[in-house]
Amino acid sequence: MRLETADYLVIIVYTILMAILGFVAKRKVKNMQDYFAGGKAVPWWMAAISHHMSGYSAFAFVGHASVAYMSGFSIWTFFAVPIFVAMILGSQLWAPKWVKLNVITPIEYLETRFNLKTRQVFAWSGISIKFIDEGVKLYSLAVIVHVVSGFPLEATIIACGFVTMFYIMFGGLWATMLTDFAQFIVQFVTSFILVYLVLQAVGGWTNMWESLPPGHSSLFSDAISPWFVLVYLFVIILSYNGGTWGLAQRFYSIGKPRDAKKAAILSACLYLIYPIAIYIPIWSARLVIGEIENPEHAYVLVAEKFLSQVSPGMLGLFISSIFAATMSMISSDLNSLAAVFTKDIYQRSINGNASEKKLIGIGMISTIVFGLLTIVSALITIQMQGAFNTMVEWYAAILGPISIPLLFGMIFRKPTWRGAIYSWAAGFITFIICKYGVPLIIGQATTFAFYTGMELLVSFSVFYFEGMINKQTPEEETRVNELFQKIK
Repeated sequence: MRLETADYLVIIVYTILMAILGFVAKRKVKNMQDYFAGGKAVPWWMAAISHHMSGYSAFAFVGHASVAYMSGFSIWTFFAVPIFVAMILGSQLWAPKWVKLNVITPIEYLETRFNLKTRQVFAWSGISIKFIDEGVKLYSLAVIVHVVSGFPLEATIIACGFVTMFYIMFGGLWATMLTDFAQFIVQFVTSFILVYLVLQAVGGWTNMWESLPPGHSSLFSDAISPWFVLVYLFVIILSYNGGTWGLAQRFYSIGKPRDAKKAAILSACLYLIYPIAIYIPIWSARLVIGEIENPEHAYVLVAEKFLSQVSPGMLGLFISSIFAATMSMISSDLNSLAAVFTKDIYQRSINGNASEKKLIGIGMISTIVFGLLTIVSALITIQMQGAFNTMVEWYAAILGPISIPLLFGMIFRKPTWRGAIYSWAAGFITFIICKYGVPLIIGQATTFAFYTGMELLVSFSVFYFEGMINKQTPEEETRVNELFQKIK
């Protein structure tokens, strides 16, 4: 079954509504702070919803689908629980600090905390690795469109990429926030309708698990062990509290520290509960459809089977909500990348006298360039080992060296700029040794838990203990103390 005329009409209408929201957002953009940080005036509940929905790009419906289909309930243990723990922790440690820093980009404060060199290193390296993440999200969206429409995967990636790229250009962060809220409503409605229909078809929650293969209801599985979850928890703590720059924006776009705390807690609760609604259709897929050759298609095939029976255009609404989620997630990340390039690189090192109008123009141009690179990354993803492996084994593994000095630089006073740079370098070197060098010695590939765990341990240790070895200069110590007084 493919999309029908009513579905295409719904998609067109939905796209028009999103464009209207983008136009409304454009009216709020008068300067660089509006464009990149929402003018520091985003309501906390909207920031929370936006933070939450940023975890539900098409990747959650495609990349997670293969693991949920094969391993069962353990995907919830892997995804929902670590994010909940990370955000509860972040509500106390990082969310209010992002507001107090009063920044426009996530790494802007690194110059005050360490020095200009550190700010530049993290700007360039962070931009460089981000396209792995962006490419996987765009690839996942294209898979869904490809499955339900039959359009070629490569052409779908290019088309979706261009729509996403141009959407964010004019409305900035406000466009993302408004779109997130709209698709939050639509996606919840369509998801819970699908959950109701699926549970009716399989005879309820209990009967579903009794009918599935043994072990599917367990908290852990062969693919997702307790050690794997523990290591990934630390990756998630770093990512969702600001290591992923677009998520840091959700906090420093809020005006009050206490509101940032509330936003983090609300997002945590949503992350704990809502994934169940995503995974139920995937868990039940083999019961309502049968064995599926490509597990990445499980959620889409179930949605296609049930939603198309509800009313004309329902499947189109489902596709629209996922497209909007992914478009918003990628556009937010592109906005944060453009912010870092514009303020941390262009304004700081190339043209310090640029006007606000000039800087917004540079932000738009860099958005186009980063959007094109995202399309290339997504096309490369097709040739790799699937969306889940690409996301988890690459981006998550190299996130640590970028994030540890960024986030723990707000917590620990003693580490110097040397600790930040050494930590960054040591993390990358450890990743290369443990993933590629050790297998040559032992004769077999190492696991994600091993090379990521070692990388995080080494990177954090170097950062923390460097502060006990090297001393800050009097000027550095004064500057750091003033910063910590500001964010305490």
